[in-house]
Amino acid sequence: MSSKDLTLSLSAHAATLSQKKWAGFFSLSLREIERFLTMKSMTVFPPLISTALYIIVFGFFMGRQIVDIHGFSYIMFILPGLLLMSVTMNAFMNASSILYMARYDQTIQDVLLSPLSYFQIVSAYTVSSIVRGVLVGVLVCVAGVLLVRMPIHSPAILLLFLMISAQVFGSFGIMIGLRAEHWEHIAIYINFVVTPLTFLGGVFYSVSLLPPWLKTLNLLNPMFYMVNGLRYGILGISEVSILGSFLITLLLGSTLLGITVYLFKIGYKLKT
Repeated sequence: MSSKDLTLSLSAHAATLSQKKWAGFFSLSLREIERFLTMKSMTVFPPLISTALYIIVFGFFMGRQIVDIHGFSYIMFILPGLLLMSVTMNAFMNASSILYMARYDQTIQDVLLSPLSYFQIVSAYTVSSIVRGVLVGVLVCVAGVLLVRMPIHSPAILLLFLMISAQVFGSFGIMIGLRAEHWEHIAIYINFVVTPLTFLGGVFYSVSLLPPWLKTLNLLNPMFYMVNGLRYGILGISEVSILGSFLITLLLGSTLLGITVYLFKIGYKLKT
């Protein structure tokens, strides 16, 4: 065999291997998507019920006692934050539970032995979390439109921030799923990290109403920029630069994705 034929043979083999790897990536992604879709009563419907209750309580009861914020009713102003709560919680729970269970029943070993790269493995788990988060987000948007006639200022910006917000918490969920030794450990991060960041991220208030020192603390909270992006996508108002909000969220998501790939590469709590 000539050197030219050998080069062509190696190139064809490399191309075939690459195709198989990406086929494996799509298969793993679809498997994890199908996993949460088979449990819709636990994964999709609860956030819809929670959002409907928030709308009833804050929109029809408490909201009438609160003055308009930036020209919008109180329930309309907080709807983007309620949307973010549903998206991020679902993305986080999807990723953390997948990784925890895969470590617990050792099925993660089968994935690690596949020809997939660490980036493809992490990306597949992240994609399933993004799909779950965005799916829930879209359904919550539909509920908002039907219940309180929620406007959509920019569907493109709304979808963009839904996706990157879900990616941020999907990657964070992978990290916690790797670290957790018991189910209670996942709940600890929800109660002491995710929930405080969410409630103190401008979901239920405008930072313009805060004293300067508290406003500065809010600007250090990454959740604030996600809420701001979704609020602009829905209502067309932004309390800080929308481009800055996008770049900060994108940087956070990229950093967390890089960390999760590195954790897989070093086999952090993956080796038995």
